[in-house]
Amino acid sequence: MERKARRAASTRRACPTCGALIAADNTDRLCQRCRRNARTELYGPPEVPGDFWDHEAMAAAFSDRDMGALLAAYRHHPQHVSRVTQDRLASWLGISQAQLSRYETGENPIDRIDRLRHFARALGVPADRLWFDRVGIPSQADADRGAPPDVLAAAWDASSIARSVEETARNDLAISRRAALTGAAAVAMGPALVEPLQRWLHPLQPLSKWSSSAAISEEELAALQRVADGLRGWGGRGGYGLARKAVLGQLEELAERLSRAPAGPTTERAFFIGAELSKVAASMSWDAGMHDAAQRYYVLGVRMAKAGRNDPFAALCLAAMARQMFDLGRPEDGLELVQLGQYGTRRNATPTLQALLLTREAWAYAQMGRVREFHRAVGQAQDSFAQRRPGSDPWWLDSFDEAELEGVIGARMRDLAGHDPRQAPMAEQHIRRALDLRDPARVRNRAFDVIGLARTKMVAGEPEEACGLIQQVLPTAAGLASGRVVRKLQDFAKEAERHRDLAVVRDTREAIRGVRTA
Repeated sequence: MERKARRAASTRRACPTCGALIAADNTDRLCQRCRRNARTELYGPPEVPGDFWDHEAMAAAFSDRDMGALLAAYRHHPQHVSRVTQDRLASWLGISQAQLSRYETGENPIDRIDRLRHFARALGVPADRLWFDRVGIPSQADADRGAPPDVLAAAWDASSIARSVEETARNDLAISRRAALTGAAAVAMGPALVEPLQRWLHPLQPLSKWSSSAAISEEELAALQRVADGLRGWGGRGGYGLARKAVLGQLEELAERLSRAPAGPTTERAFFIGAELSKVAASMSWDAGMHDAAQRYYVLGVRMAKAGRNDPFAALCLAAMARQMFDLGRPEDGLELVQLGQYGTRRNATPTLQALLLTREAWAYAQMGRVREFHRAVGQAQDSFAQRRPGSDPWWLDSFDEAELEGVIGARMRDLAGHDPRQAPMAEQHIRRALDLRDPARVRNRAFDVIGLARTKMVAGEPEEACGLIQQVLPTAAGLASGRVVRKLQDFAKEAERHRDLAVVRDTREAIRGVRTA
């Protein structure tokens, strides 16, 4: 009997999860306790031990700041009791299996802060592992290359501003495109963003009256302006590449010169040229999906404009930062930035600048579904714009013409239509008016208008017409190499998913995917 018992015990299987012997009458590969635990995973992610996140594949994903790689590493982790399929993980995250597949392969980079937070919360990622809320520990990649300077914490005297710009541009020139893109979502939000920028309202600490370097001459200033004028034209063309590196290189060189310059009118004008270049660098970074870098250069644009005694241009940079916050789904932060710009220029803003800031205010209300406040802000923007006088605005407000005013109002009414469908017809009227007025040379803006009109048609329940408009703009979008245009097309594809039973919708979404992966 004893020999039989030993032979029976030797043939019993061990549970691959906990190592316990499985009962002879249990035909499952897991013991009863582990199978019971595995059953709970059908309804949500399981509880995992602390060392779960130390696995080699997980550590690599954290180091690369890549949420798609993190999702793939999570699914294939050897500590899971039962296999985590894409369907199961997608259900936990509230997305489709196809979406998850594109995230894991890197076809769709995850750069929206709200989505990053949602995925981290759903899987229970420890807070000290997060890289996108400015509260996580530095990744190894940061340790290797040096984290970018904290532009929000720097002092507000002119020489400190110049050094901050110089260090930031040098740091960004030294890192690779991949490293820059993996840090794209690490943006400051809430009080961490708004409160440091409130110091913009205070008087600037003066430059020292003496410096070891000579003052910037008029000839040197003219040469700097010619370079800035040449580089500025690249800001609206999208892309990353050499153009952005040229802007950063010039910005670093200018900042190094300014850090040694004495006080004087040419130094202040040179700071303003630096503010222009910072805003161009921010726009290029945003277009490439590098939100963290974009935010840094917008902040530097505000600082450089302050040192250049040009508060209206600083307000323009704040308005651009607000638009970035809207793109990231943070209308409350965007509204605070706009109001900061409005307060800081309450005495010297031209009617055109007032109108621009009011459209940004309306943008926030549209995202929040505040219909009454939206229409109030739009009405005030139209009134201010009607009061503009020819020749009274600086050149950097030339782009905010009647076409831009109509386009912004129409696009924001489309956003509002998601809360109140009655806004859709008015949105279409404004966008069509913008297309009629838009300069044909402004190809990217016209592409935004057409995509906005298509999204309005989708909200209004006209998917065939919407897809027809998208098919018209796809060849233009493919030639622009603009990340923002591609992301607008992706937004359309998501909104069209509810009509995926229509052949024209399926074909259009497939065509958008082709542009995205080209």
